[in-house]
Amino acid sequence: MTQRQPLILATGLQSGGTTVVSHAFLKHPELDGILDMASDRIEMNLARVSAPVVWVKMTTIAFRWEEVAAVYEQQGYEVYPLLIVRNPFDAWASLKHKWYGLNGVTAEDPPLMLRFSRYLKDWLQFKQHGWPVMCFEEFVANPEAALNKACEALPIEFNAAMLEAKSSVDDIAYVSESNASFAENLSQGVIGNVAKRIATLAEDEVNWLQSTFSQMNDEFGYSNRHGVDASRRELAPNPFDSRRYLGFGPQVLAKKVSAKLSALLKVCREVQTKKCPVVVYGQGDFGEYLLTVLQDADVKVAAVMDTYATEQGIILGTPVCGPDRINEYQSGMFVIASFQHAAEIKRTLLTSRAITEAHIFDFGVQ
Repeated sequence: MTQRQPLILATGLQSGGTTVVSHAFLKHPELDGILDMASDRIEMNLARVSAPVVWVKMTTIAFRWEEVAAVYEQQGYEVYPLLIVRNPFDAWASLKHKWYGLNGVTAEDPPLMLRFSRYLKDWLQFKQHGWPVMCFEEFVANPEAALNKACEALPIEFNAAMLEAKSSVDDIAYVSESNASFAENLSQGVIGNVAKRIATLAEDEVNWLQSTFSQMNDEFGYSNRHGVDASRRELAPNPFDSRRYLGFGPQVLAKKVSAKLSALLKVCREVQTKKCPVVVYGQGDFGEYLLTVLQDADVKVAAVMDTYATEQGIILGTPVCGPDRINEYQSGMFVIASFQHAAEIKRTLLTSRAITEAHIFDFGVQ
């Protein structure tokens, strides 16, 4: 019988520190694979992986770990489990403020409480079978010890390369655009910043997390360290949200979720008629999505700009540049592709004397 290729399938919560951990593992000389697999599809083409051991990092959202593992087992891989756990209050507080943390009602964007419930079932399954679990907080405090412990149950031995401050994402077989700049900047205090951020949660969110995750909270000593707003109720999902439905053809008209889309296309076409450039500011998921929408509408985007961009970046054939090149596009239109950081991006643009409010299309203001 042909020996099956080992595949380490790691999972955890969105905003659960999984990408930071994944990046550390992918520095291992015997590993290559997917830094961060899309949440709503299973990646079946791993042809670019030539390393002895395949690494796939997913997050428990549309699929549970055992479901994805069964698919890879069927494909002939020998699947090894790894679960990354993080304080659920911290993960929730971080995720709800990200555009992809939409508290929706679709398979692609299920309710946040459903995502977290699926993850809890994963943890209970890992606990039952004694499979390896890595605590994100322990990883932040002592990466070497946490990685050493995890490797004991995996088909690799700890390698000091996993602790290197920098590595090129170009060396990873599959890197989503949303995580490229994040991975490149891990050596600049990102881990510590992620671990320390404080937010405000609605009272019903806190109560649900306390009761639902009571067993995990007790085992890991987790508690809520965020502010609690008793006047807000945010646990229930929102059926429609413009962050996901911005460009899905007739759905936009039927659901009336984004009046801004038609306005965006109108403005960008007018700008191009004057032979002025269109620039998308933000190279994350939302930026890539808006770039696709504009390209489909025959709007040529001159560049994608991002605060942490390098000159070598390219997204969908469009060059990526940093804010130091704002003045080169001063006659055009800057489309802000961010919700959480829209105000900060606008301030960056307006610091240039040549840029005014008329040069900015802001999706961050709803």
